[in-house]
Amino acid sequence: MVRIKLMGAFAHLARAREIEVRIDAPKRVDEILEEVIPRYREFRDKIIMINGHPARGDAEVEDKDEIKVMPVLSGG
Repeated sequence: MVRIKLMGAFAHLARAREIEVRIDAPKRVDEILEEVIPRYREFRDKIIMINGHPARGDAEVEDKDEIKVMPVLSGG
């Protein structure tokens, strides 16, 4: 199981702060997040961490990895 921790708008859209997803083979982070977060692609800027390390959406994860994702906020 891949554990996904969602923050901010992502948690609101997915209606959960944490989700577990079963994958049988390595899969790209963006693919997984598109499946569990409605409108995920609308967020151009986001912070992604895999097992506590900064990552990009094209990084692959395997079973037992942890993804944390949060939108980048800006304004003034």
